[in-house]
Amino acid sequence: MLSVERVKEILKNRKLSDKEAEEIRDGFYELAKILLKQWQDESRTSGKLNKSENIRYDGPKATNL
Repeated sequence: MLSVERVKEILKNRKLSDKEAEEIRDGFYELAKILLKQWQDESRTSGKLNKSENIRYDGPKATNL
């Protein structure tokens, strides 16, 4: 998981509070989950991903179930 300091560095905004940086980081992780789910659904529909195969996003790394 990205540290609060790393989030501030990536965003080039060291003035963000720790809470703001955490909220932004958490929002990006939620977005990643949504995008991964959408990709899985589209890949299954097009046959690129086996229908029984599933990938779960647990934060900074994706893992097969």
